Amino acid sequence: MDVNTVEFSAPGKIILFGEHAVVYKHPAIAAAIDLRAISSISASSEQISILSVPDLFPKKLFDLNLTPLPENLTALKFVIDSLLEVTESCKNPTIEISSQIPLSAGLGSSAAVSVSLIAGFSKFLGMDFDLHEINKLAYETEKIIHSFPSGIDNTISTYGGGILYENGVMKELSFQLSSNYIVIINSLIPRNTKDLVESVRKKYEKNPSAIQGIFHNIHNIVIDAEKALKAGDLAQIGELMSSNHQLLRDLGVSHRTLDEIVKILDEKRALGSKLTGAGGGGCVISLFDDYHRATEVVELMKEKNLQAFISNFSNDGVRNELY
Repeated sequence: MDVNTVEFSAPGKIILFGEHAVVYKHPAIAAAIDLRAISSISASSEQISILSVPDLFPKKLFDLNLTPLPENLTALKFVIDSLLEVTESCKNPTIEISSQIPLSAGLGSSAAVSVSLIAGFSKFLGMDFDLHEINKLAYETEKIIHSFPSGIDNTISTYGGGILYENGVMKELSFQLSSNYIVIINSLIPRNTKDLVESVRKKYEKNPSAIQGIFHNIHNIVIDAEKALKAGDLAQIGELMSSNHQLLRDLGVSHRTLDEIVKILDEKRALGSKLTGAGGGGCVISLFDDYHRATEVVELMKEKNLQAFISNFSNDGVRNELY
């Protein structure tokens, strides 16, 4: 069905266990969070196609028929061109993309934007994309941005909920873990996922046995974490988070500030803490068994001029916001 106005959103994510190793076909556990990217699309009243990304370029409109766009919009242009190639629609879109998800923080902002845009623009063009097709194109978009993505970000953003992801295969993972106990702290240190993934790849090529040993230990943590999550064993989950962080430090993808945040969280009796995502900056996630203590930590981190919040998990993946 051809429509003239659509709005779709898709969630960000946290990786609870297994980042970096997941790129090398080891398992990882991720969950969608209640921060979302939103793509709003309507038929343009002009004979031009317009793209607006106010979070990056306030008050600036881009004519999609003119090139080149800024480098950080290349992936969005890829989505738009890919969909236009397989449709006979002659409509000129006005596209506005916004996001509640901090950029370059390891929370899956690029995947959420891509997924929301693919779902929204395909609907606008009268195409009947299912979740599999949305996820497939979003993965191609992630490759443009990150070169060697695991596929986990686009998958969790498309389907939502909690998943165990391994070698391109997603398994829904239900676990007994109250989201009130997860604190996310953004170090506000920007990092580049592509560069960090490539740095690990170089280390792997130089010393495969050592890096594979780290990946093997992370793999075992993920297996134990799956059991602990299903059982709701908070103490075990926390211990595994701390162990996973140490292995990521050994891998060389942590950062001095992230380690300092983890140390403070340990002092505040967190059950466990770790970086989430590519590392090198971005966010730390922390597990508490006391909501009051979690809120105190949020305020403490804000006093240190860091972003901090208690996250809710999201069972919803990409969704239509108008219907």
